[in-house]
Amino acid sequence: MEFRDAMRRILRPLVRAMIARGLSYPQLTVMLKELFISEAIDHFGLGAKRVTDSRISLLTGLQRRDIRAHRDASEAEEAARSLGPIPRVLALWQSDPRFADARGAPAILPRAAEEGASFESLVFEVGRDVHPRTILDEMARLGLVALQEEERVRLLADSLLPSRDEALLTAYYALNLGDHAEAAAENLMAAPEPGPFFERAVHYNKLTPEAVDALEATARARQQALLEELNAAALEAQRASKGSTEARERFRVGAFVFRTGKRGTPE
Repeated sequence: MEFRDAMRRILRPLVRAMIARGLSYPQLTVMLKELFISEAIDHFGLGAKRVTDSRISLLTGLQRRDIRAHRDASEAEEAARSLGPIPRVLALWQSDPRFADARGAPAILPRAAEEGASFESLVFEVGRDVHPRTILDEMARLGLVALQEEERVRLLADSLLPSRDEALLTAYYALNLGDHAEAAAENLMAAPEPGPFFERAVHYNKLTPEAVDALEATARARQQALLEELNAAALEAQRASKGSTEARERFRVGAFVFRTGKRGTPE
């Protein structure tokens, strides 16, 4: 398998998760630009020499003006221009008195109106690149608005920030998948020598659903028992090393089960 094909397979579920969580392509391009530059600086230098803009451009394919912008810490401004319409619709709804009620709170708006404030006029204030109905449907899917009787739109959330539980879920997703990706990348770059991290998987196809049910139950039980054992050992080690100047390392071991045929997974 070519590396490009491998990345397509790896990125497919990540893109699906991005769409599900409202992360748009323009936002991703800004993020990737910053990551390509920072990774080139941090990991592909030539000894003690400063990593030049020309070298970063050679490694990443980015133009030097983009690299200079990153060095000047102007990426945040670029990101703000590329976040897409929904955050701007929210910001305008929350701050503009034309779209506020008598108390100054975001008003319940008619979906469309020939005169006066409406959800359509709110969206058109932000731009005309995306149809207001498309914006409304996506905001409803994200749990930001509710469409009431008589085609009236009510704001349900004051920002795109997730709830506490959502934040914890996202952090769990980032930390587990991020550390697994770090281990896999280090192992890949060490090839053909053995990689520094343990990374193994058992893979079989042409199995019946009943056989996979049994295998999954065994895997869940055994992995759960191992994780509980490691958790107890790590907690004891952490308590024993409290106050030590050598206690600077971080450890994560993960376990997962994947099977085709379940919702959202490729066959």
